[in-house]
Amino acid sequence: MAAVQPPPAAQDPERQDPDRQDPEPQDPDRPTQHPDEGKIVRAIRIEPDVEYANSLVRILRTRVDEPLRRATIAEDLNNLWRLRQIRATVELDDADGGVVVIFVIDEQRAFDRFEFRGLDDMSEREVMTLLGISKGQRINRVAAEKHWLTLRDRYQRNGFAFVNGRIDEDPDRSVLTLYVDEGPKVTVDQVWFRGNRAFPSWAFLGLMQNLKGSSGMKSRDRFLSNAPYSQEIVEEDLDRLRFFYRKQGYRDARVELASVDFSRHHDSVQLTIRIVEGRRYRIGKVSVEAILEDGSEDPDPLYPSEEVLEALSIEVGDYFDQDRVDLDKIAIEEFYGSRGHPSTTTGVTDGFFLPEPVEVFDTEKAEIEIVFQVIEGSPKKLRDVVIRGNTETKDFVVRRKVFLFPGEVLDTTKIDKSIRVLNSLRYFQDVSDPVGVRYELLPVQDDPDALDLAIDVQEGDTGQFLWGAGVSTASGVVGRFVFSKRNFDIGRLPTSANPIEAVRQIARGEAFHGGGQNLELMLAPGTEISLFQVSFFDPDIFSRHFDTIGMRVNGFRRLQFLDSFDMDALGAGISINRAFTEEFDVGISVRQETVEVRGVDPNAPTIVFDAEGSTEMRGVGLNVVYQDVDDFLTPTDGYRMRGYGEVVGGPFGGDTSFYRLGASYQRYLPLHRDARGRAHVFHLRTRFDYGKAFDEDEDLFLTQRFYMGGSTLRGFDQRRAGPSQFGEPLGGEVRGLATVEYVFPLVSTRRERGLRETEMLRGVVFSDLGVLGLDIEDDELGKPRLSVGIGVRIFVPVFEVPIALDLGWPVLDQDTDQQRQFFFSLSHF
Repeated sequence: MAAVQPPPAAQDPERQDPDRQDPEPQDPDRPTQHPDEGKIVRAIRIEPDVEYANSLVRILRTRVDEPLRRATIAEDLNNLWRLRQIRATVELDDADGGVVVIFVIDEQRAFDRFEFRGLDDMSEREVMTLLGISKGQRINRVAAEKHWLTLRDRYQRNGFAFVNGRIDEDPDRSVLTLYVDEGPKVTVDQVWFRGNRAFPSWAFLGLMQNLKGSSGMKSRDRFLSNAPYSQEIVEEDLDRLRFFYRKQGYRDARVELASVDFSRHHDSVQLTIRIVEGRRYRIGKVSVEAILEDGSEDPDPLYPSEEVLEALSIEVGDYFDQDRVDLDKIAIEEFYGSRGHPSTTTGVTDGFFLPEPVEVFDTEKAEIEIVFQVIEGSPKKLRDVVIRGNTETKDFVVRRKVFLFPGEVLDTTKIDKSIRVLNSLRYFQDVSDPVGVRYELLPVQDDPDALDLAIDVQEGDTGQFLWGAGVSTASGVVGRFVFSKRNFDIGRLPTSANPIEAVRQIARGEAFHGGGQNLELMLAPGTEISLFQVSFFDPDIFSRHFDTIGMRVNGFRRLQFLDSFDMDALGAGISINRAFTEEFDVGISVRQETVEVRGVDPNAPTIVFDAEGSTEMRGVGLNVVYQDVDDFLTPTDGYRMRGYGEVVGGPFGGDTSFYRLGASYQRYLPLHRDARGRAHVFHLRTRFDYGKAFDEDEDLFLTQRFYMGGSTLRGFDQRRAGPSQFGEPLGGEVRGLATVEYVFPLVSTRRERGLRETEMLRGVVFSDLGVLGLDIEDDELGKPRLSVGIGVRIFVPVFEVPIALDLGWPVLDQDTDQQRQFFFSLSHF
């Protein structure tokens, strides 16, 4: 019987350094002198005959009826060790002019239990989950040592730089025990930089580019975070810094870890990072080249390169900035997309494709030439729009939000806008993907220049019942019970007269669903304000699908308990609005309201006594809205404008006559986006309101007057800034408001498979300014109120708008004003 010597790794793995990588297989081309080389393998045996022998044979590359190769035997021994931690030797027996290959394995003892001692930072369940083992699972020593290396790596990444461990065997109890000495948890106390001239180490609120924030470093100072020290994370941070410098044009920058200084108790560390910035490269030349699929120059481009260059923002002489280059890539995609060139990423084989730009370096001049190479593809037109997956929702509900029509050029920017708007409706969802609405471009048979647009949706749960309670500075303690139904269909009644079956149909979306209408029922009892309201909205009452005319009907009862009087208002209204575009909307409204003022305090202002009793109001209003924002609920870019006017009484009857008009403007300007794509936003909000009584009325009616404080002027109590009489607010007929806010990200997360950060918490620094006068000539208009403050916006998935928590301090006020530092509300950002 001949023997084949195994490689060292298979002979004695316990003698190896546990941190050392497995040895490479022996060189199969190395010549061999073994006498059995080339003989036919007649059989393969595993000795001893263990129950898992067949699974071991499947690992082997040595095969029956194939020639024996020493190199293959060596590889098999290595694989047995690498894959199964089994040591083995090989013996050969002659048989029928060939050989029988016998793998003699040295089977490791399997212990019945694997126990842990010394765990503190992690529980035993967390450790077992990390290692992928379960209680009662048998384990040998080799596997236990590999598990220790995995656990050690996790401890070190969590900041336990000095963690140690040992494995003890108890043969009598058949137990392996891993003793862990965690040592102190080391946190980063301070990160020092040496040699950084272009960028500061940090910046307040991330207001400017800085090394710690803009690069996305995980090793942060103690006062910024409680980051654990990990050598692995530090190496990753060095790579982040190198990448950050290269993105800013410092192509030769060097970043190195200069020193690691532990505290006396080894529970904190100071890191010193040395930076050699080098020169910052400028843009030496920018060009756009149309190429063919084989990379050669396109001899007949569809668009002159000069025309494409006009869409770019980078210019010759500018410092290189990778973010601007990325934005210009998007600009090129939009240039071609708006002209009917769909990207190859949509599945169109002859579509537009933009490779990564070519960068040509001139190290002598410190310049970079940027070459955008474009495969233009062929322009397409739209033949048809196909809606798929809407098992309950009517086709026109989706089609009226598609801003592209058959026969038009296939403008992919309009397709992207359509998808954004459809998602904002929250009618559709896909539990397997954060993106609820998708699209596909389909080829048209016999017409290579046309494509069909398929919109894929999945019916979502559009009914929502919310309940809760809270405290608001404007409303006191309030309970809130809301039933909201999106994608409602008032004309789709249950088909069964059985009440139980009818409820089931409603729950399954087979009744009162799919018409694109909205229904909301709200009950909000409170200590200071109680509101009961029902609202119905149909955005397309005439089924025009485009240039729609919508109708809103609402009814309400509002009870309000103020310091000087109580109010009970019962009303209803109907409005008709015309949506000329997705951004521009004009509406007219009619309302009927009865207000009863009672419980008047003897020290109440005279206007309260004038309004005491029941007053009926009937009027007509006009509302004009234009908004162009990137996100309707949490905008970071764009603007909103609104103008309104209303006439009550006079020719429409009622007990009081007045008119009101006003305008508002909001501007959202992104100042900066951090390394995670989160926006720092400048937000400007202005508003002007004016009202006047006519006919026999001298003053604007009590409940229709304008007030300041609380939500309209933070830092002041609700309605308590402005003219007053006997210590109670009078309100006014003229009001001007202005707000400046700086909004910045604090906490965010990224959903699984999501591409964008989902923000959970944003910070706000603000200043509010307001003036309020009894009339246009009132001296009070010359006494502005001003406040400054800070706040947070908490984004809760069940609410459409964020929770606002603000602290404000008056800077300009009057003796009659009442202050309120804290303000809480649910409001649009």
